[in-house]
Amino acid sequence: MPECFLVDYLSLMNRVLQMFVFAALTCSIVAMIVTTPCMAQEKLRINSETVAVLKSPWKDIETSCKSNLYGLHVTNKDIIWASGDDGTVLQSSNGGASWRTSKVEDPDYPDGPLLCDIHGFDEATAIVISAENPAKIYRTTNGGLRWKAMLEYPGDKVFFRSLSFWDDRRGIVMGKPIDGRMLMLRTSDGGVVWKRLKTEHRPLMNFGEAAMVSNGSNMESKGEQTLVVGLGGATNESRANSRVLISKDFCRSWVSGSVPVRRSETGGVYSVHFATEKDGVVKDGVVIGGDAKNPKGNDRIYAVTSDGGRTWGVPSPAVPPSGFRSCVAQYVDGNEIKLVAVGPNGSDLSTDLGNKWRKVSEKGFRVVNFAPNSKMGFAAGDDGRIARWIPESVKTKTTATSGQRKKGVAK
Repeated sequence: MPECFLVDYLSLMNRVLQMFVFAALTCSIVAMIVTTPCMAQEKLRINSETVAVLKSPWKDIETSCKSNLYGLHVTNKDIIWASGDDGTVLQSSNGGASWRTSKVEDPDYPDGPLLCDIHGFDEATAIVISAENPAKIYRTTNGGLRWKAMLEYPGDKVFFRSLSFWDDRRGIVMGKPIDGRMLMLRTSDGGVVWKRLKTEHRPLMNFGEAAMVSNGSNMESKGEQTLVVGLGGATNESRANSRVLISKDFCRSWVSGSVPVRRSETGGVYSVHFATEKDGVVKDGVVIGGDAKNPKGNDRIYAVTSDGGRTWGVPSPAVPPSGFRSCVAQYVDGNEIKLVAVGPNGSDLSTDLGNKWRKVSEKGFRVVNFAPNSKMGFAAGDDGRIARWIPESVKTKTTATSGQRKKGVAK
């Protein structure tokens, strides 16, 4: 081969090799951009004099919704449902990548009902409850395109507060007390028919006591037939303690426990969660709340239990969340259970089953929820705000499993 042709051939092969390397690098960079979560930064106040710039654990999601959101249920890694005022319902069937907005139309609510809690079974079927009077339960079977009122409870003093399901068929709705007893209705067919519990099966309430108006997380169903309810409220003056009610026999009987969470007209237990179970019996739990009118106050706003709710206390020394918190939820990261609590002035994280908390974000929300046995979760709040939890941005040092409570619990 002539030397000039050989030089041209080698030059051409060199260019082809360069183009191949450039294309490979470009594909790698694009793949990294697509698969790596976007970790925005935010300013986190450490104390009165220190502000740190850290990776935010929340990635804001753009939606067309402008309504305040209260209810949130992450059914699985693909399906998420949210509800709010003005009859607004949001649903995603692709892990939060896109959202569809629907509205519960009801002539009794010209602007739409305030929907305080929601439970999604799959991408087509969901149950939602109104927090206003008349108290109603709605159901959809076509992804929110149409909602049907399954029940309207009679009476002008009836207000629903919380909704929870043990499985796809058995569920319960809780409302404000009536005639000194908690209002509770139960379904055994997935929310089509609802029946009020017998009077003797509905727990007696103390004077001024009630379920707080929030996001429905003050009631939690666990296992086959356990139900946990957190209470608050007071008519005239605040009280040092609130109560937690627990039924382990499908609401036939109840036991109550005193928790060191101050209750008042707007204060008490706003959220309950049991992180661990053994042989179907709840074990390690946490309650959280405070006074909604004092968002920065963190005195007597949480308590923990390690004996299934028989006794409740605050670890000593107490390391509480950074203020009033309206919701607590867990996510599973490998073999570790971690808790996230949200409120109007930020978000806190616990890696020891609720004993100690540290603030991880200044972003405030009303409600937080995670997919079962997963670290995929979302939070929602005012003006249609929705954000996805980015666990990679939260560095943890210690964790705890069941039974590793800190000694020296003050009650």
